[in-house]
Amino acid sequence: MTSKPASQADLARVRDGDSDTMSAAFGYLGAIVLGPVIPLVVYAVRSRRSPFMRYHAATAVNLSLTATLYGLCCLILGGLLLLDSVTVALIITIPVGLVIWVSMLRYLIRGVIAANRGERCEVPDWICARIVS
Repeated sequence: MTSKPASQADLARVRDGDSDTMSAAFGYLGAIVLGPVIPLVVYAVRSRRSPFMRYHAATAVNLSLTATLYGLCCLILGGLLLLDSVTVALIITIPVGLVIWVSMLRYLIRGVIAANRGERCEVPDWICARIVS
């Protein structure tokens, strides 16, 4: 099943206060709290309803999965550095993990705001892998 991404015209049809905007915002907020679990549920249940929902649910899933993968890589890096010294591992991995967390949080909050407005949220490719479309 292939589908084209939501165009600006499709997204413009969404009205403020619509249930689609609430569900899209809920997907982003769920990604902040529980990682990819809530956005995956929103994607599975509501993505066939509208291109707006499909776009925002897929973006929330992609952001949360990418953040999870980045976190896993940070843990691996910390484990390897732990073989050398606990201090070195903490000095390197805590700032790296914090930067990853703040970056993802920033784009998830921007997604919530864009979904509430009925707009599209553009996320750079370097921070968000396109796993789900």
